[in-house]
Amino acid sequence: MNSETIRKPSGTALTRREVAAAGMAAMVVPRRVLGGSGYQAPSDTLNIAGVGVGGMGRRYIQGCESERIVALCDVDHSFAAPVFRKYPGARVYRDFRQMFDKEESNIDAVIVATPDHMHAFVVLRALRLGKHVYCAKPLTHTIEEARIVASAAREAKVATQMSVQSCATDGACNVAEILLSGAIGPVREVHIWTDHPIYPAGQIRPKDAPPVPRDLDWDLWIGAAPYRPYHPAYHPWIWRCWWDFGSGTVGDMVCHAMHVFHGPLQLGAPSTVHASRTTMHGGYFQMLPDGKEILPPRIRTPESESYSSVITWDFPARGSLPPLRMHWYDGGMQPHRPLELDLRTPMPTSGVLYIGELGKLLTQFSGGRPVLLPERRFRDFQSPPKTLPRTVGHYKEWVQACKTGKATNCSFEFGSRMTEIAQLGTLAARTARLLQWDAERMQITNDAEANALVSPPYRAGWSL
Repeated sequence: MNSETIRKPSGTALTRREVAAAGMAAMVVPRRVLGGSGYQAPSDTLNIAGVGVGGMGRRYIQGCESERIVALCDVDHSFAAPVFRKYPGARVYRDFRQMFDKEESNIDAVIVATPDHMHAFVVLRALRLGKHVYCAKPLTHTIEEARIVASAAREAKVATQMSVQSCATDGACNVAEILLSGAIGPVREVHIWTDHPIYPAGQIRPKDAPPVPRDLDWDLWIGAAPYRPYHPAYHPWIWRCWWDFGSGTVGDMVCHAMHVFHGPLQLGAPSTVHASRTTMHGGYFQMLPDGKEILPPRIRTPESESYSSVITWDFPARGSLPPLRMHWYDGGMQPHRPLELDLRTPMPTSGVLYIGELGKLLTQFSGGRPVLLPERRFRDFQSPPKTLPRTVGHYKEWVQACKTGKATNCSFEFGSRMTEIAQLGTLAARTARLLQWDAERMQITNDAEANALVSPPYRAGWSL
């Protein structure tokens, strides 16, 4: 024993045996205390809140389970109940505004997975409080919102990520590197197709008004959108097809493909976008005895997306790159099969076809499994070097960015640019007309009805 006698809390001196035991105990410390493989100190753990957790939000939160989930918010407590049970330590809310008021000092980061029409409201509240934010795609419901959110993210200087899970994966980067290599020459056309929608489309506004479920705050669910009486035709899941709340299949899915080539093809703003959509008829054709024809009436669904649509964006020349047309097909529609493709090779159910001056490139929807055409010419093609940074994992990347300040691959800066292109496609699908776009003035210059949808009014009591 050294000159200073060690004493018990009672004040009596420790025996040599007690001192030795204490020393051994100090040497046998659990790994969770000292750290070790897989260990994360509490001080290095994010406090995360989730808003809109009953649907896709549960997957986003699951991707960030390495952190501490401290608050969960959903307007439908029955729908979100499985998520509440999975994270019993998280405080539960219905109104995201109340959550931020009570949890502001306790939250580091926020996951936003509400329907599209409420993204901007939750995201902006989080950004203005200096919180890191992860948001479902499309980033916003309107073009004006995309620009407001991008500006707020730049000012907040926090880590942001939009939910394009395949962004910067090895397959996506490999396709991007092929495009950058010039193997197929300057690209003049891109064709994108998906087998979505996977939810009912062609919906007609319901006329009945069933009672609101007990655990659902319908007024909060409607939020800033025009008020509609509750109906299961909107919630849960089916809201994507309704223009009041969602952005249709093009708004939901095009960013999953566009992130691969947006940079390599230097996409800026398109000059025009136009669309066509499915026309449905009810009843049957009749020929009367006097020769008069009775045509079946058209079934019009102006408030929801059609069963299928075809959309085309025209991008002007960009520097040394030629003008480019980007085509979108959904609802089972596809571009013509390339003549150069081996008859034994099936077309992807969801894919992308790049048409360059020196060849074509066929890939899966979000990158990967590239097929260069004609195959005889590219038989000896070697993939270019891996020059683009790969992701460490979509959710892990965002979590690391929150802690270190590193950039993410699908930040709101990038996500907002893709969202603007996607929402122009949504406006074309809604109107089924050719729209001329002035990006600098943020205006559709040839269609007043469509231009009003660039920045539509909000329901009374809601503002950004």
